[in-house]
Amino acid sequence: MEFWGKKVNVSKEAAQLQVAIINTFEPEKRFRIALDFANFGIDQTRTWIKEQHPYYSELEVTLAFVKLIYYDAGSMSEEHWQFYKRVMEKKIKKDWAARFRKMMEENSWSYEDVAKMGNFKNGSVIKATISRGLPAFAKLAVLIHESKKR
Repeated sequence: MEFWGKKVNVSKEAAQLQVAIINTFEPEKRFRIALDFANFGIDQTRTWIKEQHPYYSELEVTLAFVKLIYYDAGSMSEEHWQFYKRVMEKKIKKDWAARFRKMMEENSWSYEDVAKMGNFKNGSVIKATISRGLPAFAKLAVLIHESKKR
């Protein structure tokens, strides 16, 4: 009940009554309510991260969420955080590359086409650059392409 006592506009009596009512429900329904509250908190936190960083991918939002909820809160060790971060950064890098390639495909562009547009030596340079990690200008191109599709 300590949690409810800290909330604005929720009396201890109201909180106790709510808990008493919920305790009359079948266990499956109580579990569903608890799960819905937990998911609501997760969804709200992810929404807040997206508002702060509107161009984050879902993987980047997940990385920020884990940092905020587990690492920053002290529930995750430095070692576990660094491992998780390395794994996610690899996935994020691959995701950006896949999104770039999808943009190329949807525009019927070859690596040579992109090289010409960007004034690069040839398409092999673009291909190698993408495999090493998308530069900021390429991420911007992906974001503009994706926002135009919406």
